[in-house]
Amino acid sequence: MARRPQHPLALLVTAFAAVALAASVPESASAEGRGPSDESRASSSLDVASSAIPTSANPLVTDAARSETGLRPTGGKAVATAVATSECNGCSGTATTLQTVTLDGPAAAVGDNVATAWSSCVGCSSTAVSVQIITGPRAAPIEANNRSLAANIACADCQSTAVALQFVILGGTRRELSAQAKAIIQQIEQELGLTLAAQEARNDGSHHDDAERAAEDAAARARDAIKNDTRADSVAARVDVETGD
Repeated sequence: MARRPQHPLALLVTAFAAVALAASVPESASAEGRGPSDESRASSSLDVASSAIPTSANPLVTDAARSETGLRPTGGKAVATAVATSECNGCSGTATTLQTVTLDGPAAAVGDNVATAWSSCVGCSSTAVSVQIITGPRAAPIEANNRSLAANIACADCQSTAVALQFVILGGTRRELSAQAKAIIQQIEQELGLTLAAQEARNDGSHHDDAERAAEDAAARARDAIKNDTRADSVAARVDVETGD
């Protein structure tokens, strides 16, 4: 996948806007000061977000959020967001979000999935992974938006990675993913976050290509699990990867 050229100032403004959105979501309690052993926060919210903000006092922070929800027959909008930002030297933040959405009727629906990561420090890293899965009847009209943003801003020896994965499944024999399929996808999401963080630590100059390969592999594995579970003819998968290189 080719990288999209972006103006640094425009990218920064958009990134701050994404963080503001995440901060306004009730389910996105700040992860500042949270440690890597904290478990994923579960909810049934239509707006779910993870937010990893390391500090000098707590330089290694992870945050994970997941949501299982359904849209009413009248339609609606579901939003998944993952935001990670590092602004202290030697710090590392990783945010992962997983949202599964079931459509109960043929009304129009919107799915927004956003991953944002940026770093502004020395020897630091930020990783954001957001995964959104939408299932529904074959006739359901869905507007699916999937995007990632990443930037290194006035920093040295730093890495930022954002990955957004979105899957849309319409018309399968199973409308909702099984508990087993959800567990498999959650594991894939968590493994992807760890893989990206490890790639950032290497800082060997091939980070963007490595991140794309890891994201495409994770998407393929998740797509197979979803297809086998729902018995859908096809699974539309969207993969967007950005790094601050």
